Amino acid sequence: MKTINFLTGNFIPENCAGTNRILALVKELEKKYKINVICISEKGKKPNDFAFSENIKVYYIYQKEYDSEKFYTRAVHELFYAVQLAFKSNKFPSDIVIATSPQMFIIPAAGLFARGKKIIDIRDLVWEYIDARSLYTKVVKFSITKLMQYAIARFQFITVTNNHEYEWVSKHVRGAGKKIEKITNGIEWFKFEELNAIERREIKPFTLTYIGNVGIAQNIKVLVDIAKRIPDIQINIIGEGNKYKELKEYARQHRINNITFFGKVHRDKIIDFYQNSSVLFAQLDEKFKAAMPSKLYEYTSTGLPIIYAGLGVARNFVEKLENCTVIDPGDVDALEKAIRKYKEAPLQISQKNRDFVSNNFIREKQSQKMVDIVERLLQEK
Repeated sequence: MKTINFLTGNFIPENCAGTNRILALVKELEKKYKINVICISEKGKKPNDFAFSENIKVYYIYQKEYDSEKFYTRAVHELFYAVQLAFKSNKFPSDIVIATSPQMFIIPAAGLFARGKKIIDIRDLVWEYIDARSLYTKVVKFSITKLMQYAIARFQFITVTNNHEYEWVSKHVRGAGKKIEKITNGIEWFKFEELNAIERREIKPFTLTYIGNVGIAQNIKVLVDIAKRIPDIQINIIGEGNKYKELKEYARQHRINNITFFGKVHRDKIIDFYQNSSVLFAQLDEKFKAAMPSKLYEYTSTGLPIIYAGLGVARNFVEKLENCTVIDPGDVDALEKAIRKYKEAPLQISQKNRDFVSNNFIREKQSQKMVDIVERLLQEK
């Protein structure tokens, strides 16, 4: 049986969108191959290496605690651990190496230092988010972009998650046209079935729910402002992040009582929040227009109304749905208008939206594309 080394910054017990994508890929690949998952631990945690299954072995690189809010601090640490991933991979003989971002320095680390035939799974164009206002940041962004172009070209195959990434790689990476394929993000079948079972019912009081990371990119302070403007609705925030404590304190100081912060919630309880929601909300700052939050696939699977505040790839996705509204990020007036529209209308569940996910974004189906790519590369001399 052939062996694949899988390099990633996210794996269990960490629970995030990145982990879910990797799990779907390795579970599909293990049907034909042995897999060594070589991954970075959660910050400050030291998990032991273990056998995930008969064909999947997991090996960790310990990641110490550091301030990830500072771009350059995060970049230096990500580069350091990414290089360690590549060199550790070389200790385990393999037939194929698959490296996956969004930690951007995994791309040059694996491209330059990992040995053998290699596939890069690009999940975000993080370097595009560098705010190049000064000459210094312009030079930094230009240099990192050139490094990424050079490194991506060294892989035998490239996968991306959306059309924007596909177009960028095709345009900027020499020779990419013949060795690139889109493997979208999505949702696991069992999760889709759970969400698909949610039934239509009126919720009192009208309840807006946000589920996801509470960080800089999401900028969900707008929900606290909305809670103050519309006091007869309930707002639920499920999830944590580097802005969680700050936002919770902001709501407390302003004595806003119709917004509840639940922090991290076990998967079994998430379904209850969906079942008791009138509308779902998601947002990404305008700088992240190339990103597609995986949470939107989950939202869409419920059939519930969605308000999305953002631009680019995710906005294009939501605009294809029914019973959904798109607004600009940070626009409190537009958000208030959208909420009042749904508040005054009977709750509708969209089967069309559910079918859209079922037909196009089930992770197990998408992961089969990676199996096909591996088989093609193994046949090449």
